[in-house]
Amino acid sequence: MITDEVIKEIYKTYGKPHKHREDLQLDYFIDLLSENHKLSIVDDDEIIVENLEEFNPFRRFLIRGLHAVIEFDTYVAFVFQGHILFFGKEDPSLQVHMRPERKKSLWDSIFGNDDDF
Repeated sequence: MITDEVIKEIYKTYGKPHKHREDLQLDYFIDLLSENHKLSIVDDDEIIVENLEEFNPFRRFLIRGLHAVIEFDTYVAFVFQGHILFFGKEDPSLQVHMRPERKKSLWDSIFGNDDDF
């Protein structure tokens, strides 16, 4: 089960983009999800989720923006800086978790620190 605590830990652990594309094991995960999701790599730098509508904002994403790909019991998570895409392994479900904005500290409010992440 993927809880809020697990999601927080994912963002904390995978806060930076991958260093080597091979670490993501994209071929393995695309093959694993192929029964329920039509994922394809285009021009060696972009992934398209072809079974989503054309105007869906999660239909295409750049591989360089991926921080990690993590396998769970029933989901495969594609982790980005501001969101996580959870692809169902046993069904065609796709769930999106949007990272909440951090609360400003008193220090940030006084001195105007607007760093996002």
